[in-house]
This record gives sequence, C-alpha cells and structure tokens, in this order.
Amino acid sequence: MPIMQNEVIGILCADIHLSHTPPVWRSAEPDWYTAMQRPLDEIAELQKKYKCPVLCAGDIFDKWNSPAELINFVMNNLPNEFYSIPGQHDLPNHNISELEKSAYETLVIAGKIQNILPFGYDVFRTLNISAFPFGVPITSCKKSKRINIALVHQYVCTTRSDYPGAPEKSHIKYIRANIKLIENKLYGYDVIIYGDNHKGFTSHVGDTVIWNCGTLMRRKSDEINYKPKVGLLFSNGVVEPYYLDQSQDKYLSTEQTKKLIEQSAIDFKKFAKELSELSDSELDFQEAWKFYVLKNNVSKEIDSIVWDAMTKESK
Repeated sequence: MPIMQNEVIGILCADIHLSHTPPVWRSAEPDWYTAMQRPLDEIAELQKKYKCPVLCAGDIFDKWNSPAELINFVMNNLPNEFYSIPGQHDLPNHNISELEKSAYETLVIAGKIQNILPFGYDVFRTLNISAFPFGVPITSCKKSKRINIALVHQYVCTTRSDYPGAPEKSHIKYIRANIKLIENKLYGYDVIIYGDNHKGFTSHVGDTVIWNCGTLMRRKSDEINYKPKVGLLFSNGVVEPYYLDQSQDKYLSTEQTKKLIEQSAIDFKKFAKELSELSDSELDFQEAWKFYVLKNNVSKEIDSIVWDAMTKESK
C-alpha cells in the first residue's frame, strides 16, 4: 500500500433499505420520507467536508420494484459521487441477470449512481475497487500501487454480530482458519467492505481490514440499542466509524406495537370473511384489500403492514 497523506478518501455504507412505507416499528414517524432523508443528508454533508466518493455495499432499496415516488426521492436525495453494487433486495428474484428490471438500474441509467461491475475500478486514482454484488463470489485481486478495495454484498459475522444458526463459513474466525492469505492479506485486499449483515462491526484477517457497514437506519425493534454508522476510509487504509444522529427518530412503544398487532388480528378476521364472499372474477386480493381499507377506515399503520406482506419478496 502506498504511503500518502492521511486523509479521508471514501465514505462507506450499505443496507440503506429505502422504502415507500415505514417498517412497522418506525410507523410513529410523522413523515417517513423526511426520516429517510436525515441520514442521507448527513452523508452528503460528510461528502462536502471530505470531498470524496461514497462507496455502498448494496441494498439501496428495500424492494427492487420500488414505486416512482420513492425513485424520485432517491434521485433528489442520494449523495453525489455515489458508487455502488446491488444487494439481493435491489435484484428481481435476487438474480443479478435481471438487474435491468430494477429500480436500482433506473438510478444507473439516470447517472445517479455508478454501478461498479465485477472487476477493478479506479476511483480518483487512489482506490482500486473490485466489486462482488450479491451472488458473485470474492476472487483475489492483482497487486496494485493503489489501495486495493473489495466491495462485497455477502453475509459475514463475528460472534457478537451473528444470529442463531448462522452459517459457520460466514464467521470471521472460520475465514481466518480456512482461507489462505496472499502476502498476509485476505484475497490480497487492503480493505474489504461488506454489506448484508445489519449489525456493523470491524475486524481484521491478517493485514486486511474487514469493515461490515451495518444498517444505515434502525428499522426493527431489536435494533433499538444499535448505533447506525458509516465508515470513513483513510488514505492509510484505516477505517474509522462515524456514528449518525438518531435523536430525531421516532419509534412505536412496546404497548403501541402490541395494540397494532391485536387490532390487525381483529381486522384480518373480518377481512377474511369478506374476501371469502367475493367471486374469483370480482377483485384480486390487493384490490380487495384497498376496498376493505376504505370501507373500514383501517389505520395507515395496519394498511402498511398488510400491503408490505402482500408485496414483499421472500429474503
């Protein structure tokens, strides 16, 4: 790695999961679009300060087929000089060969993001980036005078950031023990930036910095104590966390969440009865739900829960 003046040369993030409707736990927000704009604005301010690109390790969108309103919002609010790879949520059927059907590709065509293809990419002549979108396995890099970076959307974890039943091969301790290093670097890279695991962490394998970005926004109640952050990549290869401001975020209380669940259960019983009375040719399920919402003054929170369930792809 070349010796250069120690300055910030990249802002690292992943798993933004921008969505048209709020996750249930965040439905206390007066305006979900405003809530999503706050961390994007904070990154934009960092970019102005350091005059460097943003490197995103995937999952800009929560759904690949996001509506036009959300796409327009991203066009207007995503920071400039934004380099990215697609995660599985950005891909139809989690399949990179269908990328041209996605909202992510719309951003690429519009020039709002620079999609990094799976080979070396030169950014400002300081970073040599190799890209590994969801489903593309990591391969070794060529030796370079620049800092060698891998941008990866793949689940990795540590003991403190895993989940019950997490694949053994995803653990950093397994990687350390089983993957041969190149000049004491994992696949030869100085820094590997990971997306997918929403619990951010930093680690090392040999001389390689492992930076798992974590989620950019708290979306679920089990993330209440998690501190969303971005990484600041320095010209000496060090990555330091920059914690984002969460002070304006709004969440449902446990009691509010419980009430929503109870209310939604009652609504579902009534809805199921009405749905059973429809003939096949009258209305499809989604249209039947829209009719039910209007007829029964269903709250926007419950409407969001059901609509999300109807349109969400399995992960």
